[in-house]
Amino acid sequence: MVENDKESGYIYAPYIIRNHTKESLKEYREFMDEYDKNHECCPECGAKEHMTTLIGYVLNDDKKEEYKDLNRCECSNCGDVHTCHERVKDKI
Repeated sequence: MVENDKESGYIYAPYIIRNHTKESLKEYREFMDEYDKNHECCPECGAKEHMTTLIGYVLNDDKKEEYKDLNRCECSNCGDVHTCHERVKDKI
């Protein structure tokens, strides 16, 4: 679970150590590819073009359903500001 201390500006996240195998890397890539597809469009206008911050959020393999990419996004089309996790799947 990620904790956010708004007063100090720090975000605390669990430290996860993992030795990857070819299979675990394949599973990771498959999960992230699917996650990216489900969060590729602006929730306001549906555009894909955006600017984003580049913080690396850790995927806990034991809690994949809790994963959230909380990088800040700004839609290049309509200017809406949201997180990567709030982006939506392409309707096409």
